[in-house]
Amino acid sequence: MSHAATTVSVELLKKYDRPGPRYTSYPTVPVWTESIGFDDYARSLEQASMRRDEPLAIYCHIPFCTHRCYYCGCNTVVTNNQDRIRRYVETLSREIDNVVRIIGRHRPVSQLHFGGGTPLFLDTAGMTEVLNFITSRFTFQTNHEQSIELDPRVTKREQLEALRHIGFNRVSFGVQDFDADVQKAVGRIQPFDMVAEVLKQSRSLGFRGINADLIYGLPLQKVESFSHTLDQIVSLRPDRLAVYSFAYLPKSLAHQNRIDPEDLPTTDVKYRLFATAIEKLTAAGYLQIGMDHFALPDDELAVAQRDGRLFRNFMGYTVQQAPEMIGFGMSAIGYIDNTFFQSHSKLDSYGNAIAERGLAIYRGMRLGQDDLIRQYVITQLMCNFTLSYQSLQDRFGVDYFGYFANEHQALESFVDDGLLTRGDAGLHISTIGRTFVRNIAMTFDTYLNGKQAEKTVTFSRTI
Repeated sequence: MSHAATTVSVELLKKYDRPGPRYTSYPTVPVWTESIGFDDYARSLEQASMRRDEPLAIYCHIPFCTHRCYYCGCNTVVTNNQDRIRRYVETLSREIDNVVRIIGRHRPVSQLHFGGGTPLFLDTAGMTEVLNFITSRFTFQTNHEQSIELDPRVTKREQLEALRHIGFNRVSFGVQDFDADVQKAVGRIQPFDMVAEVLKQSRSLGFRGINADLIYGLPLQKVESFSHTLDQIVSLRPDRLAVYSFAYLPKSLAHQNRIDPEDLPTTDVKYRLFATAIEKLTAAGYLQIGMDHFALPDDELAVAQRDGRLFRNFMGYTVQQAPEMIGFGMSAIGYIDNTFFQSHSKLDSYGNAIAERGLAIYRGMRLGQDDLIRQYVITQLMCNFTLSYQSLQDRFGVDYFGYFANEHQALESFVDDGLLTRGDAGLHISTIGRTFVRNIAMTFDTYLNGKQAEKTVTFSRTI
C-alpha cells in the first residue's frame, strides 16, 4: 500500500544545515572528562547492583575488519592476525567477569547488541564462545532483543543459521549504495543480488526488525543513481532503514584521504539526495523514525513511536527501555547510575587496562539534575517527536514554562517554518519537522553555548 510522500524543500534543508550533535547521548561526548575513571565505574556498578529488578542493555564491541572501507567512521582494527583476535576475546571475557563480580547476575537483560568492526570477523565458534560467556553470566528476559551488525559481503547462510540458533533475533546490514561507481569510490563492492539474497535468507530464518543502512553524500553519488538505489532497497522491503549523512573528516580519519574530494556531491546535490530519500521511503509506506531512520508501520519501532515509548541509546532506536547500559570491549560506552563511561579506544590501551586493573574506563560524565532534565526533553523529542509538559512536571517537579522560558522563545523559527507546534499540553514536531529534530533538540542543549563552545568540536552536519 502506498502512502502520501513527505516532501521537504531544499530551502529548508539549506536553512537548517549546520554542525550539531546526533544526541546518542546527552550531554554529548565532547564534554565528558577523563577525571571519570576506574573507581567511579566500580562505585556505579555497586550502586547498580542494588536495583535488582531494573532491566539492563549490553553492548559488545568486536572491532576487527579485513580492510577498512574508505568512508568508515567506526572504531575498527584492520588485521588478519588470529593470535591478536584470540587475545582480544580472552581480554573481553576477563572484562565481563570483572563487571559481573561487582554488579551481580540478577539484573535482567532486555537488549544485547554486537557492533564493530565486523562482528562476524569472529568465526561461528568464536561468536558462540563470546555469546555463551555473556549469557552464562547474566539473566535474560524472555522477550529480549539480541542483535548484530553484519556485512553482506562476508555473511553466509550457515552463519545466519548459527546466529539464529544461538539466540540472535535481529540483524542490520550495511548497504550504503548499490551504484557500481559509488561502491568502487568507497572501496566496498557488494552487488544488489548479494544483498537481496542475504536479506531473503534472514527473513526465511525468522529474524525480525531486519535493518539496512544507506549513506548519502558519498563520492560520485547523483540524485538519479541514488533514487535507483532507493527503488532497489524498497523492493527488498527491509523492516527498517537508516539513511545516514556521510561525514567527510580526512584530518581525523586518515583512510578517508583515499576519497577524492572532487568526487563528493555539492552541498545542493546532497540536500536533494536526502530529500529524495525521505520522499521515496515515505511514499513506499515507511514511517520516519527520528531524523534518519524509517520503519514499516507494523514494525516494533513504528508501533512504539505511535505509543510514545520509543527509546534511544548508543545502540540506536529501540523498544527496550533499559535505563542502564553496560559496554564491553574496546571503545565501548555504558550508562550506569546516571553516569556515562567509555573504555579506551585503542586496542593495546584497552588490553593493558584490563590486565592491570580489570576495567578499562578512561573517561565519562556524571549527570547533574539539570543534565537529567534536559536529557529527558531531548530524548522525548528525538524519539517520539513530542514533549508533554505534564510528564516533565510529574517526573522532575519542573514547570516547563518557568524552567525553559528562553528555550521556548528560541523555538519561534521552527514554529514559523511549520516544523513545530507549541500547544497548551506540550511540544509536537510536525511530519516535515522530523527531518530537523536535531536542530530542535539543540535548542535545549546548554553546553552548545557553554563549556562545549570553549573546545574545538567537530560535529557532523545536521543534514
